[in-house]
Amino acid sequence: LMTLKTAAVDIEFGGGKTGIRVDMAAMYREFGRQPIDRAFEKIISLDAVETYACSMRSLFASHHYVPAPDMGTGPDEMAFIFNQTLDPASVTGKPEGTPGWQPGRREATGYGVSFITLRLLADQLGVRPDKATVAIQGFGNVGSYAARYLAESGVRVIAVTDSYGGTCRRDGLNIDALMAHAASTGTVRGFPDGEPIDNAALFSLDVDVLIPAATGHVITEENAADVRARAVVEAANMPTTVAGMDILTERGVTVVPDIIANAGGVVASMEEYARSLSAAKVTQDRMFATIRDLLGTALDAALARSQASRTTLSEAAVAIAVERVYDAMRRRRMI
Repeated sequence: LMTLKTAAVDIEFGGGKTGIRVDMAAMYREFGRQPIDRAFEKIISLDAVETYACSMRSLFASHHYVPAPDMGTGPDEMAFIFNQTLDPASVTGKPEGTPGWQPGRREATGYGVSFITLRLLADQLGVRPDKATVAIQGFGNVGSYAARYLAESGVRVIAVTDSYGGTCRRDGLNIDALMAHAASTGTVRGFPDGEPIDNAALFSLDVDVLIPAATGHVITEENAADVRARAVVEAANMPTTVAGMDILTERGVTVVPDIIANAGGVVASMEEYARSLSAAKVTQDRMFATIRDLLGTALDAALARSQASRTTLSEAAVAIAVERVYDAMRRRRMI
């Protein structure tokens, strides 16, 4: 997936992904704690990442694999990796003040999602931001910043859910207040200025754009027919199954694929990596401009290929990415 993503936005990164499997429910039971305890979960997360970083030190130090934050991790975890190598270019998404840190890296994926959503609203749906409605599944690093930037552009984010529950307000949620609530309680559930909602209800809301920003395979053949949004922007990785995509396509729902929609993070990682090598730093505004340029170009290319070949945006984006990978391998005489 990451190889296709970096190829889709045409940056000189390869692709890799790591997961650390932690049964948090078992951890709660073993240590006699009650969920939701974010401080406890942070301790478990940091301990797991520290062990992982120690065992993978040589791979990071050689720059063969340059990690970045994703589900369940953030700048603190990346700092543990940096502490093993003391090499600013060995890891991205580092916390502020760490050598090689990049302003805006934390917000980059969500910013990119918001940019793609606004482009989609304007160019494909013909809806002004102040007339648009959005529902977001997931309110972690990606979903929360996507919501913030969309709200700042005038879009009404009317519903948000996470793994514990959700909140809905038809005239638009106060995203800054919701972010503060989530930061203090660990969930969007119980937000005082909204009504409760669950994932099933969120997916069936009549909105302009649905943004799955949590985890994979959440739009399936079981619920795709219930999606009433005019478009889906895949902020999570692989949120739509093949069968779910077929149903959305048959119903005329536009889907912007993950390898374009959420590529803002890897673009920012590329910038952080390059600047770490040169001991330079770019401003957040400049980095966001790079995200707009690369994601916008990738979206335009996928739209053109989709129209020319009469395929979905996802199929078009993957085709472009595979062609670029093939060309790169051929130039290196690998094939």
